[in-house]
Amino acid sequence: MKLSPKAQLFVTRALAEAASRPLRLAAGQLGASPWSGELSPEIGRIAMAVLEEHRRQIRSRLESPLTEDEAADLSNDLGFVEAVCADLRRSLKVTNSTAR
Repeated sequence: MKLSPKAQLFVTRALAEAASRPLRLAAGQLGASPWSGELSPEIGRIAMAVLEEHRRQIRSRLESPLTEDEAADLSNDLGFVEAVCADLRRSLKVTNSTAR
């Protein structure tokens, strides 16, 4: 699987905001721009973990008082993150089933 430029931007931004130090360290060991090419299963799993953490952060922010525009932007981001996670899950599932 290859991430779209927008998905690459989301993963990069989510990683910069990630609370999980082990996750940041694991991603840091992947090289300069691991999200730009074809994703290996390892890179796909890390990208999915980063986006899952970002998804939880967005949901938490949606529970706080927001303007209508802020809530709409966060809802759009959430939908996009969930779609990319679903694609990554599907891709990893296919990779795992062909590796057997």
